[in-house]
Amino acid sequence: MKLLKVIDYAAIVDMHRTRSKESHYNHLPIDVGNRDRFFSAQPIDLQFHINNHTANLESGIFSFNSSIKSGEDKNDKVSGEVFLRKESKHKPNVIFVHGWRMDSYDRIKKIFHDKIVKNYDWNIYYYTLPYHFNREPQNSTYSGEHMISANISRTVQSSQQAIVELRGLIKWIKENEGGEIIVVGISLGGWLTNLLATVEKHVNIVVSAFYANNIAHSIWNTLPGKYIRRDLEKHGTTHEELDKAWDIMNPSKAKLLVDKENVLLISGKYDMYIDINDADTLWNSWNQPKRYLYSCGHAGIVLSRNRIAADTLQFIESRLKK
Repeated sequence: MKLLKVIDYAAIVDMHRTRSKESHYNHLPIDVGNRDRFFSAQPIDLQFHINNHTANLESGIFSFNSSIKSGEDKNDKVSGEVFLRKESKHKPNVIFVHGWRMDSYDRIKKIFHDKIVKNYDWNIYYYTLPYHFNREPQNSTYSGEHMISANISRTVQSSQQAIVELRGLIKWIKENEGGEIIVVGISLGGWLTNLLATVEKHVNIVVSAFYANNIAHSIWNTLPGKYIRRDLEKHGTTHEELDKAWDIMNPSKAKLLVDKENVLLISGKYDMYIDINDADTLWNSWNQPKRYLYSCGHAGIVLSRNRIAADTLQFIESRLKK
């Protein structure tokens, strides 16, 4: 256990070598109003740019304009990687949602990609979160810096943008391709996948690994959020105020719309990025769907990737057969 925590701690120290140079603090009022309306699905004009063809697979980039405008042109253009079967219609569609500060899809691909391409007749979409990868603004210090920060209202809007975009993508797939919708999220992507599962009834299967639940709690009580917390406290924000401002982003406060039997949660017992008690809160609030507790830390995303792949793909396969 100590070694696992040391590995996580060393990774956090290394992560914090790159951190925000200036304060992001801002707390402009944001009227979220009705939750369903705030996260409502919007139609998208999805474009494919296919540049690679094999015997049974074609791949390239998908793109569309976000219906939520952040004011950052780069951030408001959504793109991701897509891998479509030659006969793609009515096949299962897997959407992957990556983690905070990731700067490529590589970690997720190393877990799942080759196994899916080789063994399953599924379409694959790799979605890019707001302010990450090519959506990162010019003045950003690291990928995802502007998504989760002491800018309280922008963080809420970023979650809105991600959920609305994912719902738009799902709506397009359902209307144009058909087939089951499977969403797999890792770390921050796991939290957003859980949030999506409380507003989008057309998701058939959800897998969420190493997820947070209450982002305000994570910022206040875990090491990855310490510099954001410091920025907030410097400007007089309390944990209670942050918790209230970010309440709409808390999936445990909302009803699960996906069939509970089609939800798999994965957590690490010794995760220093995610408070296991916070992960427990979500699991209990959703009446304890299927869950795996690994004896690892957040580094299990790398160190336990074969197990993550096996557990996830077996679960998806079993639910698709129902």
